[in-house]
Amino acid sequence: MKAQTYSQEVVNLHTHSFYCGHGSGQIREYAQAAVEHGLKVLGFTEHCPVPDSRWARTRMDYEQMTLYEQDVRDARQNTPLTVLTAYECDYLPQYQSYYEELKAKTDYLICSIHDLSFDMDREYSVFWNTLTKEDLALYTDLYCKALQSGLFLFGAHPDVFAYNYHVWDDEAKACSKAIIECAASSGVALEINSNGMRKRKVKTAQGERYAYPILPFWQLASEYPVTVVTNSDAHKPSEIWAGLDKVVSFSQEAGITLADYTLQNGVVSLGT
Repeated sequence: MKAQTYSQEVVNLHTHSFYCGHGSGQIREYAQAAVEHGLKVLGFTEHCPVPDSRWARTRMDYEQMTLYEQDVRDARQNTPLTVLTAYECDYLPQYQSYYEELKAKTDYLICSIHDLSFDMDREYSVFWNTLTKEDLALYTDLYCKALQSGLFLFGAHPDVFAYNYHVWDDEAKACSKAIIECAASSGVALEINSNGMRKRKVKTAQGERYAYPILPFWQLASEYPVTVVTNSDAHKPSEIWAGLDKVVSFSQEAGITLADYTLQNGVVSLGT
């Protein structure tokens, strides 16, 4: 089959549903919303469970994985959409082989870091805790290891640390620079995530800003040969492509050119 190229405006490859426990809506409802918004390609990226069952309340159960994958396959019926099956993986190096198994049976994987806890009895989410400089160093290390793992199509919301790290100081700059350099050297794209634009704005000494994405991160990224994509990170059908106009304006302000997607024989890849 001839390769087809799609612009960001008609593709969303970061989508959740009721399966994640903090989203709503059935898979088929997202597919219908995507058609109504004129999308051509829709990828579902439910949060995958972790072998040791940590973070269980914000992940599907293992028993649900088969149901989720079948629901996505069913959504491919009687629709003009190309519908892809994927997972969003909070990367833990000790489970590399597990992620490899997931990649082998899906269309792609994306990586992210939501939690910095290595204690299975508690969660230390970047959304729920004010991050310290030590936390930021750990976030950077994990994110870079994910990008270098060879598993992922793109890194989701790499600047999400800014949700609870409100200053653009030397540590934030070093974190951002390290992640961007890892992405560039590994050939893995980074994502401008519009979900942060839908959250309450953050007040800083410089004024209000989005929770994420943050402009200094992406202005820095514009100086490197890194591929950049954007997605809605929808958690309900009405968000299936919310904020596209804001993302386009934001990327232009940052000096970022968004990449196109190429799809051939069900395999998705990225251009520059």
